[in-house]
Amino acid sequence: MSVNIKYYVILGASFSSSTFAQELPPDQTIFFEQKTPIYPKVSFISKQDNMVKIANIQNLSLEQSINQAIIQKDWVTLERLLQEYQQNKTYDHILYDYGLGALYRYQGKLNDAIICYQHIVEQNPDLHYPRFDLAMMLFEDQRYAEAKSEFEHAKPFLSPQMQKLVEQFLVKIKRSQQWQLDLNLSYEKTNNVNQASNLKEITIKGAKFIRSEESLPQKAQGIDYSLGVSREKNIVGHHYAYIGMSLDGIYYWDNKDYSEQTLRASTGYLYKKLNQSWAITPFVQQNLLGNNRYSQNYGSSLEYSRQLSEQWKISANTSHMRKNYNQSNISLHYDGYSNSQAALIMYQPKANFLVYSGINFMQDHLADRSESSTRQGVRIGFLYLGDALGLRTNVNYAQRNFLANNTWDLKSRKDNEYTFTATTWHKQLQWHGFIPKLNYKYQKIDSNLALYKRQNSTWFMTIERSF
Repeated sequence: MSVNIKYYVILGASFSSSTFAQELPPDQTIFFEQKTPIYPKVSFISKQDNMVKIANIQNLSLEQSINQAIIQKDWVTLERLLQEYQQNKTYDHILYDYGLGALYRYQGKLNDAIICYQHIVEQNPDLHYPRFDLAMMLFEDQRYAEAKSEFEHAKPFLSPQMQKLVEQFLVKIKRSQQWQLDLNLSYEKTNNVNQASNLKEITIKGAKFIRSEESLPQKAQGIDYSLGVSREKNIVGHHYAYIGMSLDGIYYWDNKDYSEQTLRASTGYLYKKLNQSWAITPFVQQNLLGNNRYSQNYGSSLEYSRQLSEQWKISANTSHMRKNYNQSNISLHYDGYSNSQAALIMYQPKANFLVYSGINFMQDHLADRSESSTRQGVRIGFLYLGDALGLRTNVNYAQRNFLANNTWDLKSRKDNEYTFTATTWHKQLQWHGFIPKLNYKYQKIDSNLALYKRQNSTWFMTIERSF
């Protein structure tokens, strides 16, 4: 068993629009600029004039009912009233579009609601509160560049309280598109840094061999670290540009040959809206082992996520990566490419409880077919955030089949992989925002080839804080 003690310091914070989506539900009309029409006095000179007066009274009654339905969020009544109101030749187009936009917003048709409000402010630029509502919906739909423009246009004409609220949203828009910094530092101690089997004797073609001490599990301790910077910039509409750079690695001061570093740079395109997003991000990376360049990889990933309802969400991703190793004896076997795919479904029955399940696949196509493999896996887990106690668990199972006979055993390798992780913490134990978390990880590989069998379990403590 190895014992890891990790200390995390995380710098930087990312902005999530879903927080505000919860604070401002789609069915909530934030502000309503009530328009009270002034109708001319009509004398009873003729039957035709009397009919005009009756029509005006009927319109006034309908408008008052529509206003009331919007304020009370009586969407069933509002839909019926709007259908009736539109049939009147003298109906007010502004009120109709406002009511229809509010109805669309409740129904989750955010784009249609935005179109209605855009029509209002285009035809009536002096209606500043509907413009604020429009800015809010653009913000919810993650169209930040347009939302910023509408907020700034409306701000000077709003009440002081409203101007403060607008300023808060402008700050959120600005922060969400600034450079995000993440720093992670931890201390690690392990009894199996080389992830080797503890089998001391192996049989190859009937002959027994004694494994050297270097090929058996080795101990190491050191510092695990990661540093990343990234930025998302809303260009126009739902379209974003992305750029990111990261440095990940671990330095073992008592076993430096196993120290690793990975430098990675990526850039790409993101499409983001209220209920769904997707991104394509090409990347390049350089891996170092010890003090030497080990491999250069490059590829691209495609990600997609969608909020199906308030309780259900799905996400999926696929990636392709080319592998190129520096040393000829390694590249002879391991140069090639990998493809991977994963899908996840999440269910959140309560605000503080989340359950998820997923599947994943990987295909390694390497120069040596005996090292090439296909891998299929499933996972399940949950996250619980109580008033004081937090708990997160994850269970993984995967089956990995190699494509050709192993050089030594003359049969293809087949592995069953099992992983279980759990993390728990208590909010009352935090100090100045630092939260200690107790972690446990168990991993087992059951292979048909004895040389590749191994298992280990690890307890470790993390201390985390976000800035």
